[in-house]
Amino acid sequence: MDYPTEEPPYQISTNFSISSIGLLLGGIIQGQKIWYNARISRITSDLQDYTRVFLLYYDRYGMYPGDEDDPNFPPGDSFNGNHNSLIDSNEAVNVWEDLYNSLGIVRKSSPVRGGSYEFGYRNFNGVNRNYIAVTNIPNNQAQAIDRRYDDGAANTGNIQASAAYDGSETLITLYWRI
Repeated sequence: MDYPTEEPPYQISTNFSISSIGLLLGGIIQGQKIWYNARISRITSDLQDYTRVFLLYYDRYGMYPGDEDDPNFPPGDSFNGNHNSLIDSNEAVNVWEDLYNSLGIVRKSSPVRGGSYEFGYRNFNGVNRNYIAVTNIPNNQAQAIDRRYDDGAANTGNIQASAAYDGSETLITLYWRI
């Protein structure tokens, strides 16, 4: 005996649920991409802003912040550098003091996992140059910034990293040449 076959009434509901879940997952993935790109844009914007301010200080006062050796400038200065045009480790923390005392610039916290923005110098392609760095940045984000704004290699160009790029979430330091 043949029985009439009928689709169960819940079939439409199941299809609707599956498509809703698919749309939700698609939205979450898009949201993650937006968040990732926003973070990269924020870091890049901060690095560019600090580069401009660093060079503005030099343009106005004829010396780099932190590296200045004038005991009377800027007012409130507690440290004098060696005026050799390179921000060494002793001078690095005083860059922020000089920028604040002369231009009112304060150090922002980095948008990445306890990272910070730091000044210093390192060898870029055979020549010692000053940099602004962001610490504790995920390797994959550092690589994306380098790829977007430079040559994409961790050890060459004007953007370099403290470790080779491997696309991971491992935290490294990204150096942006000034």
